[in-house]
Amino acid sequence: MYAKAKVSIGLLMVVLMALPLDARASQNAGEDSLLLKRIFSYRRSFSANIDGLSTHVYMRHSVKSLKRNRALILVPTMYALARNKGSDFMGESYSRITFNDKKEYDELRHIVVGTIPRYRTTLPTMIGMLTPRLYDVTLMQDHLLSPFHVKNRKFYRYGISKLNEKQCRIAFVPKTHNTQTVKGTAIVDFATGRIESVELTGEYDMITFSLKADMGWVPPLTLLPRKCDMTATFHMAGNRIEANYLAIYGLIKELPDSVVDSHDRKLMDTVRPIELSEKQIRIYHEADSIDSIRAAMPKKKERRNWVKYMMWDIIGDNLVNRIKGNFGPNNEGMFKIYPILDPLSLSYSERRGFTYKTRLRGSYAFTPNKELSLYFRGGYSFKQKQFYFRIPLKYTFNRERNGYVEVEIGNGNRITNRSIVDQMIDEQREDSARLEEMELDYFKDTYTKVRSNYDISSRWSIGAGFTYHRRSAVNKASFKQENRPTTYHSLAPAIATQIRPWGWRGPILTINYEQGIKGLGKCNMGYGRLETDAVWLRRFNRLRSLSMRVGAGLYTMKDKEAYFLDFENFREDNMPSGWGDDWTGEFQLLRRDQYNSSNYYVRSNLTYESPLFFLSHTPLLGKYVEMERIYLSTLLAKDIHPYCELGYGFTCRLFSIGFFVGSINGHYDGVGCRIGLELFRDW
Repeated sequence: MYAKAKVSIGLLMVVLMALPLDARASQNAGEDSLLLKRIFSYRRSFSANIDGLSTHVYMRHSVKSLKRNRALILVPTMYALARNKGSDFMGESYSRITFNDKKEYDELRHIVVGTIPRYRTTLPTMIGMLTPRLYDVTLMQDHLLSPFHVKNRKFYRYGISKLNEKQCRIAFVPKTHNTQTVKGTAIVDFATGRIESVELTGEYDMITFSLKADMGWVPPLTLLPRKCDMTATFHMAGNRIEANYLAIYGLIKELPDSVVDSHDRKLMDTVRPIELSEKQIRIYHEADSIDSIRAAMPKKKERRNWVKYMMWDIIGDNLVNRIKGNFGPNNEGMFKIYPILDPLSLSYSERRGFTYKTRLRGSYAFTPNKELSLYFRGGYSFKQKQFYFRIPLKYTFNRERNGYVEVEIGNGNRITNRSIVDQMIDEQREDSARLEEMELDYFKDTYTKVRSNYDISSRWSIGAGFTYHRRSAVNKASFKQENRPTTYHSLAPAIATQIRPWGWRGPILTINYEQGIKGLGKCNMGYGRLETDAVWLRRFNRLRSLSMRVGAGLYTMKDKEAYFLDFENFREDNMPSGWGDDWTGEFQLLRRDQYNSSNYYVRSNLTYESPLFFLSHTPLLGKYVEMERIYLSTLLAKDIHPYCELGYGFTCRLFSIGFFVGSINGHYDGVGCRIGLELFRDW
């Protein structure tokens, strides 16, 4: 009896002791949830923002080559390091930055000094991480999902521990390990949810990094770091480069706006907010010693090796680096030459084969509202064995109203149209096999376009211009044999209007009409063409988006010999770019000869894009998948009722790839893929 009573009392004590533990656990869970809510709502808790805010910032970076080989010369921003025999480099800058409403900032760089040749910045993709946007959806631009935004809560697990009555430590780890997520800890003010400091690690664009940031104290500076330290390591092809960065914000020393890109190290000594380390001083001394020795050496009267200079210093540098600069009394002019060996220059599709592209651009601003710009885009299709180019020259006379006049020359698409072969078979009853061998359905196209535009308001634009085409037969001998012209000319005035019911953020409807004039000069093709096109890129939270495009076109009239016309809004791009440029709104498998002979078309294209969608959750490969897409495209045209195309694609640090399957009139029409290189896209 006594034993039973003792057991009962023991059980009762256990129950009584457990009750406050449960209550305490429930209380902790409630406090944790409350703290997360305060963090997620902190950005909205005060009306002030950083748009238009200016501050001075000092940045310092040092670079060490732990391992390197000849492959390093192919990496953008690493060319100078690969050629230099030293292993330690450093650089400093002092700038004024002004934040804008595009989640970016404009920089006026007063001073830039260092030992890296031409004062280049290595691992430039990491510069954006020195100003992390902790409370936004992404920490930098469109990359790295922030654990401190409520829409990203589903991607992370959180653990909270109390340090004292005012501060808590919050640890965060991703539920799915991916290059779009980070992990780390943060010290948070419990009463407000303000992040006081943060430490996080992640991986982006073949770079692993570790970052520590101390945030500002007074709003709106609490949204920005006051000091940021970061270590980044780059691995590729046996090379290992380590870089250390330091950024200090909120500095008060002013410099005149006339001081731009000064390389005066003595001037840097007057504004540097923190002393250099002994190692950094030694790097400067070693570089100065080498310069002194070179200056003291007797000048040899030797002829300059211009071949070596051109190959290594000019061409070699441009092989993997972008060359850009400014000109004019106040830097009104700008030019940019893209790398010759840029991995982004190559793409592949089953139908086009490999395509190489190159670009350059330049501009000159006469006033803040007037600008002249020139853009060159060229590409070579190895399968088609043809060089394509586009050169638009644009004069903007009213930037505020998007008022411009543009002249563009190019050689466009190689037109394919079977109607001429079918007509010859009907007229002459000739052997179709012989006509196929004569390649009568391939024409080259060279064009000149003149167009203008003016925005009447934010919701309506009007434009006008004309287009001239010269289409010449690929196989001229076969056309001469059949006593047919080898060249066709067309000149067509055009008018266009663009309607934006909800402004630039909503759907955009474009209507254009083009009327070919026959008999003017050499023009031997008359036609009338009307096209409409509606596009809308609808962005959602967590980097998700839905791209929608619907269009239609028809020829109101068309001469009997107008074989080689193509639509303005529905044509194949022979110089495709990467994932972010033209992978939406296109048919990847559809052949041109299937729609070029049609007098009308109705098309639709839908593309859904999301990070951490499907493949991202798979083992091994999922870690590197950054964005994924689902494609659905349909077309109605002559003899096509309908054509459907379904695809899936994803992009990672090295490449982007899409797989597509098509059907025509309810029957299977084939499969294919498209590949584009994404390596060093942001470098």
